[in-house]
Amino acid sequence: MSETEKKHGQTLLFDDFPSVSKESWKKEAEKRISYEDLIWHTEDGIEVEPFYTEEEAKGFFPGETPLPGEFPFVRGTGKKDNSWLLTEEIKLTTPKKTGAAALAAVEGGADSLTFIPQAGMKRKVLETLLEDIDPLRISINFALREDPEKACALFMSSCARKKIDTQELSGAMFFDPLSHLLGHGSPETPLDENVDKIAEAIGYLSDTAPGYGAFSVKSATFKDSGATITQELAFTIAAAVEYLVMLRQKGVDTDSACRHFVFSFSTGSSYFAEIAKLRAARALWANVTQQFSPASAESAKMRIHCRTTAFNKTVYDPHTNILRTALEAMASVIGGTDSLTVEPFDAHYREADGFSRRVARNIQLLARNESHLDAVTDPGAGSYHIEKLTQSISQKSLGLFQEIERKGGYLECLKSGFIQNAVEESRKKVLSDISRRKKTLVGTNEFPNPLEKMAGDIGKTLPAGKGTNGSAPTVAPLTESRAAQIFEEIRLLSEQYAEKTGEAPKVFLLHLSGSPQTVARSVFSMNFFGCGGFAIVDGAENPGVDEGVAAALRENPLAVALCGSDKDYEEFAEEAARKLKDKGAEIKVVVPGGGQNEWGELAQAGVDDFINSDSDVRDMLERYQQLVFSDEVGP
Repeated sequence: MSETEKKHGQTLLFDDFPSVSKESWKKEAEKRISYEDLIWHTEDGIEVEPFYTEEEAKGFFPGETPLPGEFPFVRGTGKKDNSWLLTEEIKLTTPKKTGAAALAAVEGGADSLTFIPQAGMKRKVLETLLEDIDPLRISINFALREDPEKACALFMSSCARKKIDTQELSGAMFFDPLSHLLGHGSPETPLDENVDKIAEAIGYLSDTAPGYGAFSVKSATFKDSGATITQELAFTIAAAVEYLVMLRQKGVDTDSACRHFVFSFSTGSSYFAEIAKLRAARALWANVTQQFSPASAESAKMRIHCRTTAFNKTVYDPHTNILRTALEAMASVIGGTDSLTVEPFDAHYREADGFSRRVARNIQLLARNESHLDAVTDPGAGSYHIEKLTQSISQKSLGLFQEIERKGGYLECLKSGFIQNAVEESRKKVLSDISRRKKTLVGTNEFPNPLEKMAGDIGKTLPAGKGTNGSAPTVAPLTESRAAQIFEEIRLLSEQYAEKTGEAPKVFLLHLSGSPQTVARSVFSMNFFGCGGFAIVDGAENPGVDEGVAAALRENPLAVALCGSDKDYEEFAEEAARKLKDKGAEIKVVVPGGGQNEWGELAQAGVDDFINSDSDVRDMLERYQQLVFSDEVGP
């Protein structure tokens, strides 16, 4: 068969199948389930349908969809593949410790290192590092709180002493005084002085190391405080614009500022939305920079570093964090990041060890070497779902960004509290959803391991949020803390109580019958109270009112959950509640599920609480803890 005949055959093959409209698919779906029930809403209120068509994904660009490397860079900034730098963070302390950690990272597969100075940068430490680490092969970055111009000069001179061609260096100074201001409320150094230092660093690097970043803007301050994706994106872009404006006032042109600018995004677990966020970010930044009239098209390209978020990480069931960071790493890579840091699964509650660091590296190595996510230039291309989500996030973020500009810009919105109030509102919504288990943190507010004890493994104080620097706050600071802490504090208190008294407060599950609904409600109750570290005693071996009550009283529990079917509640719950209260007045009686029409009678019989899928789990666990903990456990 000739090539012409083959092509003709392929054409005929497609012609044999009639095109199917979206309405036809929806009608098929409606035969089984309401189509509206298949639509879910993101944290920003964006409607996400179960499927999209080619037509719906169009309209984002005038004319043809751009290729990778073409303005506005939704599909990437022009790499021949989807390669990224595997980055690991290392504390910059003594030459010996820092060198050993850096070598371990490089030997383990890292091709980029971010050093975090603990007490300033010292030439001896840098020069010792450069004896073993080649900065032309391994990208070297520094996460700074002050003096980027001094750090640049010290690093470049150290390289020059080792006869390293600084013109070929890659990496960046992650220095973001606006983020520090928002996180602490007041700057350690006046903002204007910090901008002067950034301008000086840019001037120095323009001649010495034109490819090296002098400063950054990071989204983690927003993300780790509970901001939504569109808030994170809009506020980060607004902060970047504020830097461009301030630097232009210092005489730094747009092209120089953009060439030495790095965006550091925090990646969460909303997989497809995070992919779309990075694509939308590039398009937004490309269009924003045009308003500053850059001389080079390269200035519109966003240099992106991603770091897995701390906001959704947990102390309990910590290995689940490995799965979370794996998904976040994949989203970062598919979204087109230039470099990526995966936080070790235990880094937020103790010093990460060799094992957790190795696992973090291997997540990226698997994505690169086994899943080959680096092999395709734009892995998200062609997905109507991702394309449509990119449009929606971009449009909503642009609207919020424009509102910030109308209000006078990023700094003015910080001073007025507009940004902080918006993030705080989102944070309260997230924490409420977690407290009511509308949003799941596996192993923390759902599916806890009742045998797990973590108090002895915590090597760091769990922060309640960042404080000010001791001076009067310039702006209201954001509260950065993990979402899981609202449950972890309860559970750690239960562990502390168990250490002092010999056992955690007990909850007895009284089975009114052996029905399947009884089992389901006992599992629900076990999950509910297990999230607070309570000891669960399952009374399945003693079903029925008399035997169940007797078994419960032998355990001397804090609370008894009456588990049964709706019919059981009608027939037996009132009797069980009265007998429990008669024999043990201090025992709390709880009914999971059931109809509200029985609640009034059961409450009169002695039932204290009714729990269901709408209950505020955290509030109830805290109330029950107070019954026994206040006298036993000090602050």
